[in-house]
Amino acid sequence: MTDSEGPLRLFRRLNAPFSFVSAALTALMMLTVVYDVIARVVFRAPTLWVLDINEYMLVYVTFIPAAWILLRDGHVKVELVVDRLTPRARRIWAFIGDLMGLVYCVVLAWQGWLVAWDALRGGYQFSTALSMPQFPIFVIIPIGAAWLGLAFLVRLWTTASQRFQAPVPSDRE
Repeated sequence: MTDSEGPLRLFRRLNAPFSFVSAALTALMMLTVVYDVIARVVFRAPTLWVLDINEYMLVYVTFIPAAWILLRDGHVKVELVVDRLTPRARRIWAFIGDLMGLVYCVVLAWQGWLVAWDALRGGYQFSTALSMPQFPIFVIIPIGAAWLGLAFLVRLWTTASQRFQAPVPSDRE
C-alpha cells in the first residue's frame, strides 16, 4: 500500500461502523414488517406505525452506508462500455465519474440542508399516522451526501496522488 492510500485506509476505517448500523436498521425493518404481518393476519390488529417507521428507516439505510459502498466500489455501474475501454481510458472515466459524483454530493448536501433547516425552523411534521417531525428524517440527506462527497474526494485525491508518484524501479534495471 502506498503513502497516498493512507487517507483511503483511514476513511475506510471510519466508515466500518456505518455498515453495521445499516445492517442493524435493515434487520429492524425486517422484524417490524414480520411483526406487522403477524399482527394483521393472526390477531387481525394491523399496526399504524410500521409503514411510517420503515419509510423513515429506508432513508437512513440509503444514506448511511453510501460512502462505505463507494469505497468498496460496490455502487451500480454500467460495465458494458467500460469493459471495452483501455486501462488508461478507464482511469480517466473513473476520475471524471468521481469528480461528477463529488459535485453532485456538494449540491445535494447544500440543498438537502436548506430543506432540513426549513423543516426544523417551521416545525414541520409528516401528515401520516405518526405525525413525526420532518427534520430528523431530512437531516440524514445532507449529512449522508456530505460524507459521500468526502469519500469521492478521498478517492480523487488517492487517484491523483498515485498518478503523480515516481515509478518504482524494477529489479531488472
